[in-house]
Amino acid sequence: MSSLLGSAILDYTLNGREAEPVGNSSTQAAPHDVYRCQGDDRWCAIAVFGDEKWKGFKRALGNLSWTEDKRFATMSGRLENAEELDRRIQEWTSEHTAEEVMAWLQREGVAAGAVQNARDLAADPQLKARGFFVELEHPELGKTITDATPIKLSETPAEYSRAAPIHGQDNDYVYGELLGMSKAEMTDLRQQGII
Repeated sequence: MSSLLGSAILDYTLNGREAEPVGNSSTQAAPHDVYRCQGDDRWCAIAVFGDEKWKGFKRALGNLSWTEDKRFATMSGRLENAEELDRRIQEWTSEHTAEEVMAWLQREGVAAGAVQNARDLAADPQLKARGFFVELEHPELGKTITDATPIKLSETPAEYSRAAPIHGQDNDYVYGELLGMSKAEMTDLRQQGII
């Protein structure tokens, strides 16, 4: 079975050519990547599909002189010169926050999004409005947030009773009630360092 799967992967072709990893690039859009912005490990994903979106991209950047370069005038030119285009964009994004870049580009109809870290996600107003997270009390950490179930049922909504357990918190239940061990057996296992 595994040799069949392996040969299927090796034989995979796209338009008559063997498929190769492309990272964040695209054959349908340029620019199409994740660009470093101001701040510690801050990034913005940008994708420009078509020449009309390119015009919006240029407006968002304030029509910088390099955006008028003939090499970037068409999608095929941008794809052909993607490395130089990415270098220029990286120079621009590194001078701004990811949120600024995202807002300016989105205002012009260009697909862009700040890459969010855990802190960003926890504070995201849309995720809060959608009930994406729930607050639970943890025995050692205090108030914590965790992902809620993505399935929202009107008649039987999910209930959350506690945060993730601490190490060994449920041993009595698992070993005693589920596995039927006596208190003496569990004490013996604890003394041996097994549980």
